Amino acid sequence: MSNATLIDTTKCIGCRSCQVTCKQWHDLPAEKTQLQAAGKGLQNPTTLSSKTFTVLTYSEVEDPKAPGGLRYAFAKRQCMHCEEPACAAACPVTALHKTKEGPVTYDDSKCIGCRYCVWACPFGVPTAEWDSLAPKIRKCDMCHDRLTPAIPDERNGKALSDEERKRFAAAHSVPACVKQCPAGALTYGDREALLTDARARMAASPGKYVDHVYGEKEVGGTNMLYLSAVPFERLGFRTDLQTEPLPQRSAVALGAVPPAVIGVGAALGGVYALSKRKTEVKKAEEHHHEFAPVSPRKLWTPANLLLAALMAFGGVSFIARFALGLGGSTNLNDTYAWGLWIVFDLVWIAIAAGAFATAGLIYVFQRKDLYSIGRSAVLMGLLSYSFVTVTLLADLGLPWHFYQLGLQAPHHSAMFEVSWCVGLYVTVLAFEFFPVPLEKLGLKSAMETWQRWSPWYVVFAVSLFVYLMSRNVLYTAGAAAVFSVLAVAFRTKPGEKPVPILLAIAAVTLSTMHQSSLGSLFLLMPDKLDKAWWSPVMPVYFFLSSIAAGLGLVILVEMWIAKAFGRKLRVEQLAALGKTAFWALLAYEAFRVGDLAVRGQLGHALGKPLFLVEVGVGGVVALALLATEGLRRKPAVLGLAAALATAGIVLNRMSVVVFGMTLRGSAPQDAPARYFPSVFEWGISVGLIAATIFLFGLAVRNLPVLPKEEPGH
Repeated sequence: MSNATLIDTTKCIGCRSCQVTCKQWHDLPAEKTQLQAAGKGLQNPTTLSSKTFTVLTYSEVEDPKAPGGLRYAFAKRQCMHCEEPACAAACPVTALHKTKEGPVTYDDSKCIGCRYCVWACPFGVPTAEWDSLAPKIRKCDMCHDRLTPAIPDERNGKALSDEERKRFAAAHSVPACVKQCPAGALTYGDREALLTDARARMAASPGKYVDHVYGEKEVGGTNMLYLSAVPFERLGFRTDLQTEPLPQRSAVALGAVPPAVIGVGAALGGVYALSKRKTEVKKAEEHHHEFAPVSPRKLWTPANLLLAALMAFGGVSFIARFALGLGGSTNLNDTYAWGLWIVFDLVWIAIAAGAFATAGLIYVFQRKDLYSIGRSAVLMGLLSYSFVTVTLLADLGLPWHFYQLGLQAPHHSAMFEVSWCVGLYVTVLAFEFFPVPLEKLGLKSAMETWQRWSPWYVVFAVSLFVYLMSRNVLYTAGAAAVFSVLAVAFRTKPGEKPVPILLAIAAVTLSTMHQSSLGSLFLLMPDKLDKAWWSPVMPVYFFLSSIAAGLGLVILVEMWIAKAFGRKLRVEQLAALGKTAFWALLAYEAFRVGDLAVRGQLGHALGKPLFLVEVGVGGVVALALLATEGLRRKPAVLGLAAALATAGIVLNRMSVVVFGMTLRGSAPQDAPARYFPSVFEWGISVGLIAATIFLFGLAVRNLPVLPKEEPGH
């Protein structure tokens, strides 16, 4: 049985006893407030917060019979306790949980402080303790601790009868606000019975109520139900919400992950087998490259001194983040619970996709002509993803609870999928890069160990990932079987040069999953993200765009290497990458525009200047520059095209997180806060970018990352 509360706003007298009682029961501190602008009357505080779980709103409505022609309509606002709550679906560690009794509860011992729930909630309910060094999420829990009280066996030495026990439960097993309401505006009980009661009230008093029970169908239904004499939008309620549960689409997308891992892995193995056979039949020329550190150069150049200063500032900012707390070191708030660091992560993960794209091209599709680019692409990916995890560590409110990601089993949480997939992908990148330092150190036995065991690490990692995503033994066994077969089939035979094909397959498979699941993060937010960017197929367009962005960055990095270290520009390989980037960008832009057209949103999107820049300049212009072989062989043109394509996808990610968002703030969602990143937010972000560039330069100086050049180049 799911219980609910029926709130009849026509009976509410605005006494705020529910608000005061809520504070008393939850032992919440007072907060400094002031009366607001005209139209809110005595409403105080303005919104929900970590110190206020219930707010009584005051709305002026026209009434010719009232003095001055206006009167107040009151409405109690708190957590809506959705039947299928988006906050619980978002939570990667089940800290938010929908109980069978109706309430959505919160367990701070599990929470990692990601604040995904704050943005996922369509009603603006969850809030964070920004003034705490360990900020927890706070919200109404429908007094869940009161709903199952310990019923005494006796009173005054006399055993209670069954009837007396029922009366005791009825008197005490209700939320504190319901118990306290003096006007009878709140009724607690079985949800279906309350809906029947609400319809009976409307039928008994024709014209008294709006013909709608708010909460019956909104976002799949809620456990807070409202009756009103005036249109709900006049009371500040959102009437633009869908009737389907918000987690519906993300559940479908994430439910497809386990079989997709098996299918993608098997398909890539098949492609490799066919391409390898084709290569052998044609006896294609193998491109052998000898790698070496770049010729000795001065390390502490002016550019590297600047990078060192930025890294130092980033380190100071990182220390300040934990010394001052999340709220004290950032300008984040309950409206902008996500800010610069999430933009930073989404952008960086997208443009770091060159690591898996080049690995797939070189090993799976047998593009040996691109082999010389592979090591630098993997190094850039390893550094980028490693520092993304550092940013996530800074962004979490309770990072010391990270181990909960290994203990909990959430249902269809995109954040859970991304966390595990990115973490495992970093280890795959590390395994891909291991041969470089081993080659430098001349550790042949260690290289043989890597060659023997790296495929089986892939089997373990992929099987673990599938199990965590599905908790299904059959899916896990299927993944283990498919990747074990690939490990055996593609093992290095005596006398053969080792090919890390299984690592490449794992890299492409895991990247496909987490790049698409980054799009799944926003499937819970159709009420916030503009339709020019929100789409039910966001996972697909996030994945497609990452390939184009990643290849674009690889081209730019290779050009930077040639310029910074005085090396010959490998025009042949870069032009080949440019051709692949052209087709990847074309597929992405065609899919993106086609999706908008199918959904009837293309006209709307064309009215958005940011969309025109993103698709027009970052798409159409970049495609025109990459379209022909002659243009691709011109370094200036190729570099400009790569920069425009990458920038267009960077703008897309920024629009998804910030520019395309309409954020209304905490309930009653009429007082959104503003946001601009703090100096420490900028410091950590810029410091990590500087660290990536510096460490990349340090690595190519000391490790065989780049192909050896003949003297005189």
